[in-house]
Amino acid sequence: MADLSTPSVIVDPAGLIDFTAAVLRATGMDEAPAAAGADVLCRTTMRGVESHGVSYLHQYVKQLREGGANPKAEIGVIVDRGALAVVDADAGLGPSMAAQITTATIDRARTHGIAMTSVRNANHFGAAGHYGLLCAEAGCIGLVMSNTPPIMAVTGSRSRSIGNGPLSFGAPRTGAPPFVLDIAMSRVAGGKIRMAIQNGQRVPLGWIVDPEGNPTTVPEDFLVRRGALLPMEDHKGYGLSLMVETLSGALSGAAMLGSVRNWIYDPATPSDTGYFLFVIDVGSDGAFPDFSDRLRALCAEVTASPRAPGVERIFVPGEIEHEAEQRAWTSGLALRPQVWAKLRVLAEGHGLDPALSAMKVS
Repeated sequence: MADLSTPSVIVDPAGLIDFTAAVLRATGMDEAPAAAGADVLCRTTMRGVESHGVSYLHQYVKQLREGGANPKAEIGVIVDRGALAVVDADAGLGPSMAAQITTATIDRARTHGIAMTSVRNANHFGAAGHYGLLCAEAGCIGLVMSNTPPIMAVTGSRSRSIGNGPLSFGAPRTGAPPFVLDIAMSRVAGGKIRMAIQNGQRVPLGWIVDPEGNPTTVPEDFLVRRGALLPMEDHKGYGLSLMVETLSGALSGAAMLGSVRNWIYDPATPSDTGYFLFVIDVGSDGAFPDFSDRLRALCAEVTASPRAPGVERIFVPGEIEHEAEQRAWTSGLALRPQVWAKLRVLAEGHGLDPALSAMKVS
């Protein structure tokens, strides 16, 4: 069991970004793709989504080293019809390629007003929320999703039947942090089950079932014995996950369901994951010049609702994460000792001990 009394390690976020990019470059990635991947992982951690941030860096390095991710990947355009593109991600590192493809889709939206990109031959892209955030920060509405290997049961099944359909929606608000929705269609992300094992903890009843379909609180029943996550609100989570699989997998020509390789268990094989991106330009000089102001007013009215007993504040999705990121920049970022230990191993393996030491604040 992990020693939860061990204090966190406080690091400088800029130093963590530089270190993460250096690790990725050491695997053979070029500077710009490595920087893009580091930005995804580090900002995800800074925004409080620890389950999908730098805690996964060692797994991404393993995937790069063993051949499941191509360190020299280039985006290949298969179909280009202006606002619509179909692209091949060349089995590149998921967070890096997804960030680059999101940026390219934003550029298309600025030219055409809207843009849709369908992606095949990709890999696990980490936290979906980062890509909706990129769209919102660029003055666009963004809807981004990905399929995954089957890790979730569906209504009536007892085992892994479908992916949990990670999805992000981002939109800009005038004078306020973006509205960023980051969800999967399971009751909880699989990464949180992994964190429970690392911390020696049980999980709440209702999150997972064992391989026989029995409810369980033992995280190993999911990650080791290969039980399943449960869909949120039963048929609703199932239906939404099937929608994500349709748009990300069936539409793109990527692998679907059981044909999507699990990058954790099989890091030597590209997963052929699919993505779907839809972006609308809502900048002040476009077709929707008042959108950001109207969204600010909409959210202000919602968050002014009478609060339930004991509730001090109603948040817009993305505000908690935004405030966590601001705290990290001003006060340093706290990393769990388990995450720091993994970074130390990476530093030792890549000759980056000075960079690791330099980013440690306390």
